[in-house]
Amino acid sequence: MIANMNRERLYSCLPIGLQNLACSIEGWRLARRRYGTGYQELNRELVQRTSVTADRIQEIRRCRLRSHFAAALQTPFWQHRFKSYEVDCSSIDPLSQIEKLPILTKSDVQENAPNLLNRQFDRNSLLSCHTSGTTGAGLHFWETHDAEKERWAVWWRYRGVHGIKPETWCGYFGGRSVVPLRQASPPFWRVNHPGRQILFSAYHLSGSTAEAYLDALERFAAPWLHGYPSVLALLAGYVLERGRPLRTLPRIITIGAENLLPQQKYMIELAFGCCVRQHYGQAESVANISECRSGHLHVDEDFSLVEFVPLDRNETHFRVIGTNWSNPAFPLFRYDTGDVVEIGGRSAPSCEMTGRVVDAIDGRQEDYVMLPNGVRLGRLDHIFKDLTEIREAQIYQPDRQSLVIRIVRGGNYTDKSEQRLLEEARKRLGNDIALRLDYVHALEKSRSGKLRFVISAVR
Repeated sequence: MIANMNRERLYSCLPIGLQNLACSIEGWRLARRRYGTGYQELNRELVQRTSVTADRIQEIRRCRLRSHFAAALQTPFWQHRFKSYEVDCSSIDPLSQIEKLPILTKSDVQENAPNLLNRQFDRNSLLSCHTSGTTGAGLHFWETHDAEKERWAVWWRYRGVHGIKPETWCGYFGGRSVVPLRQASPPFWRVNHPGRQILFSAYHLSGSTAEAYLDALERFAAPWLHGYPSVLALLAGYVLERGRPLRTLPRIITIGAENLLPQQKYMIELAFGCCVRQHYGQAESVANISECRSGHLHVDEDFSLVEFVPLDRNETHFRVIGTNWSNPAFPLFRYDTGDVVEIGGRSAPSCEMTGRVVDAIDGRQEDYVMLPNGVRLGRLDHIFKDLTEIREAQIYQPDRQSLVIRIVRGGNYTDKSEQRLLEEARKRLGNDIALRLDYVHALEKSRSGKLRFVISAVR
């Protein structure tokens, strides 16, 4: 982690040309890792699965689940849990055994991470992964290189349905800090040539900088935009306010990481004149939902075992629970993603994709944080990404001049944790807004049972 912080400091001191080079080198490194040996064959196999029968998909699920049980037997945590709940890992019907297990929480994983690691794998040969997710609580785990390739192959299968190819240039609007926060003038973007990405900074977009962003979009003319809906909707608002449609419109916009609200979808499509498609997934690879060309959200049944558990007594909203059979190094069974979907009970539509259909993804709904200079930020969970000692986190904004970060501390939370938290917050929010940490025993949930990551009183 210290090495990462030192690299970030070095990067921020580089001239813009060398920052572009650094982004391209990192893009090349990631592409080589994600799409290296075995990826193309895996991608072809996944694409072919879209046309197989339901019986064949069911057989794939049983086969992969049996293998996943075998892998889990190499971990102390699952050995104990399988014995405690009388799970028969050699059953010819492994799907029936899953039901015996209790739901696995993020806290369970945080507290037992070393005992969830498959002893047959050398930790040095695995990828070290960090995620924060909806609750803002950090999670550290490991995965195989093949598991990462399969996750990206599934995501590219979804993109391929919409005509997006690996060589398609993308204007990316996510949470990466590619432009130093202190930079006050354009360009507010960097270019990753191997990855075909123009990486736009979400942390510099405001009324005073919007023209520079629009000029860049017209100059690059990327046929594909991708990013957080909160950022893309904000950008769309500036397009509509200025009455300035782009001369060259993108062909498609895809979103991820946040729930896409209806008004965001409307604004984005109105501003950019193309369809907005959404996808749901996570680094843990326990669930994946992809939108088809007809606008239906399908579960990728061949990628993981996804369960929808009713939210309390609610008949339309369900918790997303998943099993990540693609990653034998760190098996997760019945893992609670913390997200919620809406299922209205409608009959399955007739379209080119198979898999159960959900009406809406109701998780990850967040407000903006507004800085004193007028910049509005969404998706600030990156602040907590490596802070695994935080159980839950929430941002409350009482006014434009201040923020309160509510923290549920884990047992290993220390003064150093607080210092790192404040450093990460300042790196993204700057020094002009007052910050206060409020340590609490629990965070209040919404009526639907979700934890709202950002609550804002600023309108």
